[in-house]
Amino acid sequence: MLDTEQMAMELFPHQVRALAAIRRAVRRGERRMTVVAACGTGKTLIACRAAEQVAPSGAVLVLMPTLALVTQTISRWREAGYQGRALGVCSLPQSRSGLARSQAVMTNDPLRVAMALTAGGPLAVFATYDSLPVVVRAHELFALPSWDLIIADEAHRTCMGVGEGWGKVHDDQLVPAKVRLYMTATPRIFNGQAPRELAEFVERAPTATMDREDVFGPTVYTLGLAKAIEEGILADYQVLMPVVGDDDLQTILAERRPATSAHHDGLRTAAIQVAVLRAMAEQDLRRVLVFHNRVDAAHHFAGTLPATAAAVPAPLRIEKLWAYAIDGEQDPGYRRGVLAAFGDEAIEKAVLCNVRVLNEGVDMPAVDAVVFADPRYSVIDAIQAIGRALRQPPGSGKIATLVIPVYLPDKTSPGKLLKNSSFGALWSILQALRAHDDSYLDRIALPERRPGGRVLGRRLHYSQPERAAELAAALGLQITLPATGTWEEALRAATRYATKHRHLDVPETFVDDEGFALGEWIVNQRLRYLLGRIPPAQVRALKRLGMLWTPPEHTFERMLAHARAYADEHGHLAAPTTATAGGHRVGAWLASCRARAGAGTLTREQEQALRGIDPWWNPPFPLTWRRTYAAAKAHVEAGGSVDLPGDWRTGDGVPLGQWLNRQRNRWRQLDPAQAQLLLELGATPDVDSLYPGPFVTPERQEFRRGLIAAAAYLAREGNLLVPRAHVEETWIGPVRLGAFILKHRRWPQKLTPQERSALEAMRMVWDVRLARAGRRGKAAAREGMPSTRDRQK
Repeated sequence: MLDTEQMAMELFPHQVRALAAIRRAVRRGERRMTVVAACGTGKTLIACRAAEQVAPSGAVLVLMPTLALVTQTISRWREAGYQGRALGVCSLPQSRSGLARSQAVMTNDPLRVAMALTAGGPLAVFATYDSLPVVVRAHELFALPSWDLIIADEAHRTCMGVGEGWGKVHDDQLVPAKVRLYMTATPRIFNGQAPRELAEFVERAPTATMDREDVFGPTVYTLGLAKAIEEGILADYQVLMPVVGDDDLQTILAERRPATSAHHDGLRTAAIQVAVLRAMAEQDLRRVLVFHNRVDAAHHFAGTLPATAAAVPAPLRIEKLWAYAIDGEQDPGYRRGVLAAFGDEAIEKAVLCNVRVLNEGVDMPAVDAVVFADPRYSVIDAIQAIGRALRQPPGSGKIATLVIPVYLPDKTSPGKLLKNSSFGALWSILQALRAHDDSYLDRIALPERRPGGRVLGRRLHYSQPERAAELAAALGLQITLPATGTWEEALRAATRYATKHRHLDVPETFVDDEGFALGEWIVNQRLRYLLGRIPPAQVRALKRLGMLWTPPEHTFERMLAHARAYADEHGHLAAPTTATAGGHRVGAWLASCRARAGAGTLTREQEQALRGIDPWWNPPFPLTWRRTYAAAKAHVEAGGSVDLPGDWRTGDGVPLGQWLNRQRNRWRQLDPAQAQLLLELGATPDVDSLYPGPFVTPERQEFRRGLIAAAAYLAREGNLLVPRAHVEETWIGPVRLGAFILKHRRWPQKLTPQERSALEAMRMVWDVRLARAGRRGKAAAREGMPSTRDRQK
């Protein structure tokens, strides 16, 4: 018999609220419903109490994905005081289940299921989804009555076609039930496009998704991971990443697609082990859980870790480190023994490696830290794994630690590096959690395969850790992500954004330079405001920053304002497609506008608005040229010269000296508009490139002198409207430039093709009256530059 203390297992307030929501749904006639509760918040106890309250004398079918969960759930229900009969339907025989027959009878026989269901009285049948066909067969053979309640645990795993595989749980013809309760920590809801940076990972939506009320019913209660952290039900967390001080090691360790040489493999294995040991030493961690993608890797890591721990210098050295690995192929009894040893208080320091054993639901001793030894390609797996570290007695104030082995060079922004790493998806998850918006997680589901369908590669061997002592000296740890984030931290992030951009129109996916997911947070504040859950003082603070309480519409005018902000900062609208302004994808929008202009679908008013910001927003020459020209113009406007040495660069690395020299030497290939823009800066063509030697005759020598003088005049005046009597002082002496120009204007037929080409490259004025008329109309022409359509006519 179970004692009174077990029967009266106390519920926490959030569990009471969940049960109340379930009862209300049943009373109003809901036959299907979903409860979403984060890992570690006690869904098993909620399910047990729901069975007692919804079907106190009836038959309950509880389904779950793994054998370990079957035996664990039976044990937890008995500990919680469940008094009815229990049946375990799965491939585990009684002898291997670790359960006494008084706890549950293990079977895989449809007849035993039928006999139990028709015997009457309270009954709970615990089955894996893989063994659901046994239950279906029992209904087919014996015309069994409906279950009073079906509980589908880890219900996200049933997102497939109704009646297909594990999706049979949804089919009321195959498994009839009066009430179905779906429970999960990570609902797979496909209600729109995934965040842009995760688009390449997203798999197509399955037939049955958890936002379909006809399958899963309404979601009657939600306690997301971020909310559970905020309320103190789960632990807060910090993220540690290794920092590499040695350039050579950085090159090897940070390779996105690492080579498979034994040397490199050994270094990477040692580096992860050293990172774990350093985290244990610096953060005083006793129990560390390491997640791997491959069974061999997990066992190799655990097998070599004690030797590494003994080899590194103090204070990282651990003489007697407990390290084991578990996987799904091991005997369940052996795994239970390893888990029990991992939680043994007599063991001072312990590391447990695993491969997809501890992801879903399986109870285990509390852990201080979770290490991701390999990139994880499933959001659900990642959230389940993170949840392992966050379990705590509610309100205890624990700070969990997540270790991500992306190796940072000194003083490198972790956010920027992680976006381009194989851990980028995991980083996006963590950023979303910090923003207190679990809905971000519900829009994505990462497949087990890489994009393109290639299965993750498997290595045939795992090299021994190398140079652990040296690595211990070269690797440090950096806390790269503060805890979930207070209101004050979020307000500081919003203030930084509003101060810099003069508005608070923040894109949903925007993460600031400090690593705060401001866009997600802003979305959540709008929702809180709509629901009346944001205090007046916070409303006032956000209003002062220009908070937009409703999402602004995606209009031309809105993006034009962001484009203007980009031009104010960069001096042009020749933005690359990846360019952003305050997180808004200005570059992609401008590219779309150029395409529309080319197709004739951009209105004249829209073109004029863009030209008003930058006359050369859609130039007849490359955008890259326009961007570099903007850097040259900024340099000149700041007092700089266009006569620069070839290796001169701007402060942000633009090779301006090399670029200007190339323009001078290739002047003939420039578009007339490019040449005019360069002239406005005071840059002129290189005379020797326009009129190369040898200068063996007096006539050629005289012509070269005239070109040198013309270039000097052009650089200063911007034209060749030279007075007749003008004498230009040059580095080769005075030159009668006015007479030179007049002579060739009167007798152009005497020029050689090379000479005429050189003068035209200098913007030679052949007809003075036309040139002066052009100067008078120059300002008007600038205001009314021809559109792309006009240029094509």
